[in-house]
Amino acid sequence: MKLSVEEKELLPSEEDVVFYRSHGWYISKKIFSDEEIDEALSATERYYAGEKDWEIPVRIKEFLDWNPGKGNILRLNDYIVLQNLEIQKLAFRPILSAIASKLSGSDQIRLFNSSLISKPPQITGDHVKVGWHNDRTYWRTCTSDKMLTAWIPLHDCDEKMGTITMIDGSNLWPSNNIIAQLRHDKSFVSSDVPEIEKRLAKSGMPVRFVPMNMKKGQVSFHHCLTFHGSGLNLSADHRRAVAVHLQDRDNRYRASIGEDGKKYIYNNDLLCRKLADGAPDYSDPYITPILWEGKVD
Repeated sequence: MKLSVEEKELLPSEEDVVFYRSHGWYISKKIFSDEEIDEALSATERYYAGEKDWEIPVRIKEFLDWNPGKGNILRLNDYIVLQNLEIQKLAFRPILSAIASKLSGSDQIRLFNSSLISKPPQITGDHVKVGWHNDRTYWRTCTSDKMLTAWIPLHDCDEKMGTITMIDGSNLWPSNNIIAQLRHDKSFVSSDVPEIEKRLAKSGMPVRFVPMNMKKGQVSFHHCLTFHGSGLNLSADHRRAVAVHLQDRDNRYRASIGEDGKKYIYNNDLLCRKLADGAPDYSDPYITPILWEGKVD
């Protein structure tokens, strides 16, 4: 896979890579044109109206599959790139996965999952916030700690809109009892965000919130262990973004036991083809295709 000369200018520098690995996040240059972003934003309206280019083969958890009947809440729709062509085109642009390759140090980047996230404007309450969490909590069946997420806002996005916000350097926090429990908790959806913040304050770690303020066409990347969340959307418009979850070459499936003592099942485990031993194949060319292969020059 190759990038154009112009695209190579958009890659992170070596200093940017060092920053990402020590801080747990990185904001790109403008890597998408206004036209590409506008096309994807228009596609979200088509999707919300019920038009899909493809159907995913299994039913996913209800809270990950928003529909108009659920009302004016935080909208989450997983596996969006497997359902919508325009959003897939955006997520599959080589420059996006090339940046992920350089940040992670892996010479192969595969899709893991994707989400369309829309936060309604002028609504208060924790049900329209995103609680402080790290993605690795939800990826318990993965072997890798190099996985990362590209967060693509479909417009200019700032604190007023409730942009995604990182806790700086939290990817490197040592696991004392409080942090270990916070890393274990599934708190993307939380009814008491202030309580999570109290626990963070008691962790003994420096808690510095860094909002990812971006212009249209920029993308933020965060490490799978970086705590992040977002506040209320106080603007007049929906805050809409696509999260593209990415895995490195070495990531494989591993069995995990949930809090209920039963086998933990991630939706990929139901969607991916099976290996000879019956385990899900996280290199399934349809569900988790290769998006980047080779050294990033």
